[in-house]
Amino acid sequence: MIEEVVIQSLKKQMMQTIAIQTKNTELQKLLLSFVNGKKILNFGQLAIVHHEAFSGKDLEILQLAAAIELLILSFDIFDDLEDLDNVKEPWMQIDPSIALNAATTLYTISQQAVLTLSSPFKHQILHAFFKYSIQAMEGQHDDLQNLISTEEECLNVMKRKSGSLIALASVSGMLLANADFPEVEEYSYQIGIAAQSDNDFRDLFNPLKNDISTQKRSLAMIYLQKGYNEHALDVLRFFASGKDFNEEFGNIVNYKQKLIDSGVAQYLNVIKQIAINRATRIIEELKIDSYHIENIKSHLIINKKTN
Repeated sequence: MIEEVVIQSLKKQMMQTIAIQTKNTELQKLLLSFVNGKKILNFGQLAIVHHEAFSGKDLEILQLAAAIELLILSFDIFDDLEDLDNVKEPWMQIDPSIALNAATTLYTISQQAVLTLSSPFKHQILHAFFKYSIQAMEGQHDDLQNLISTEEECLNVMKRKSGSLIALASVSGMLLANADFPEVEEYSYQIGIAAQSDNDFRDLFNPLKNDISTQKRSLAMIYLQKGYNEHALDVLRFFASGKDFNEEFGNIVNYKQKLIDSGVAQYLNVIKQIAINRATRIIEELKIDSYHIENIKSHLIINKKTN
């Protein structure tokens, strides 16, 4: 119930920020519709949790959290336009040029919202916005080039593309509390790897993901292309065929079993658990109250373990 109240407060703040920063009524209406459709606002909540964990009491934390969510929304739109997938999202059902302009607007508004903070730490926070945004963009560039050939390269892209955005939210919330713990960045990167491992596995079942039809060099694909057994080769042939998994394997149960037999399911789970264990160890060594340690873990780790 408390989380739902936070989500609604965040959405309200995001809408207020858009209303204040934009004058074009049609563009404003489009941006508001994107925000209104969001049901999960994990990054804004991460900022709030970290602000509180490091003894922050700044009333502007909600404004910062909303700015972070607007930035994340812009990255979601950029990512879908670049990857040409998630076609059910509202921004994928309009003129791409309009969607691109909307994403650019959200990206700019998010930074302007940081500059309007009265906090003396707003410039440090804006620096964090730029630092982690650029890292995420660099990771996305490598991902789009699709030239990744090793597990190490893939993990590095996952760290930058996904982990950087988690770091952005967590570090920004901490900075508003006038704290500086390098460990926050470290465990954020690890959670990014864990989250992306989950995404890689879920994408194997998503017929709307362009990554599968193009055989993008994800961690799952790199593993399968090593051809450790015939089952892995069967999965690769299935991807190349363009068929639905029901058509190829009869039902989802048989398909899941094929992924298990290939070893890719276990492999992705091991990668995820290694990253989670590393993050857990770092979080538990933080010099903060045990309640806040558990709260950070509940937002970053507990959900990952159950996915």
